[in-house]
Amino acid sequence: MTKTRMYSTLKSFSPMNLRTEIDNLFEEYHIQVYTFSGDEYSIFCPFHKNANTPSFYINSKTGLWQCFNPSCGKKGNFKHLYRHITGRSFHSHLKVDPIELQSKIDAGFLQKRDEHIDLSPIGIDYSLESAIEKIQPFVNRGLSINTLKHFEIGFSEIKNRIVIPVRNHQYKVVGLIGRAISDDQEPRYLYNKGFKRADVLFNIQNAKHFSEVIIVEGSVDAMKIHEAGFRNVVATLGAQVSAYQVKLIKRYFDTIIIFSDKDSAGNAMRGAIIDSCRGKNIFTAEVSAGCKDPGDMNAIEIQNSINIKNNII
Repeated sequence: MTKTRMYSTLKSFSPMNLRTEIDNLFEEYHIQVYTFSGDEYSIFCPFHKNANTPSFYINSKTGLWQCFNPSCGKKGNFKHLYRHITGRSFHSHLKVDPIELQSKIDAGFLQKRDEHIDLSPIGIDYSLESAIEKIQPFVNRGLSINTLKHFEIGFSEIKNRIVIPVRNHQYKVVGLIGRAISDDQEPRYLYNKGFKRADVLFNIQNAKHFSEVIIVEGSVDAMKIHEAGFRNVVATLGAQVSAYQVKLIKRYFDTIIIFSDKDSAGNAMRGAIIDSCRGKNIFTAEVSAGCKDPGDMNAIEIQNSINIKNNII
């Protein structure tokens, strides 16, 4: 493959430091390196939807990158890539004035660093029948093992609940949802301490690579939509839609399909999204007769509802 030569805009970085920054970025955001040859990494391009060919190349010495997929062709430097993946500006060797830092701390502008959420205690071995039995309620609802693996579904022995990890748009695990496995368990859903549902859209880390999105209320609803063949689904984790969730929706998506529950709260959610996302292409999908939400529907019903969606003028 012949690649275009690009000039460096990162001359102030040493090759070793820059390669470490690239490695750290890929590791933190779970970006798989397809090949590393000479000074170049190849990965799946984070700027378009292609997941068949690793067409994105980045030089570990210069930080310059380019996608060689004809439909994309984007190129730039490491700072540009870092901002796209993390949503933050890249600052290397940042010098902090201790007096200014202390004043910010005193003013409450700096938040305490989030503690890492470890998924290992809830992990299960999907090759064991005994492990599958623990999450049988989800299997009974029509979720395949592949879908459960994709969403990293686990089980808490302490809480005796199925656990659904939640990642933000930067691929970081920010919360855990504990789903009851029997009708006598209350509440139906438990959340880990400090988890703010208003600060995330469930499955946004995967859906953000599409220009069209399907919005549902619950995490299980989202998994059922995924099972039906639609990877571009997010869940608001409740009927309330926060300003930050609207910001994420408007940032990443041009077309919106609202697939809300069939109740008053679902109608309110639908209206809130329509009012907040004016200017986008907005559609609604209807829950089938006899079902209360998308999670109650089978794959064919979900596909039909999405394919015959109604346009909101």
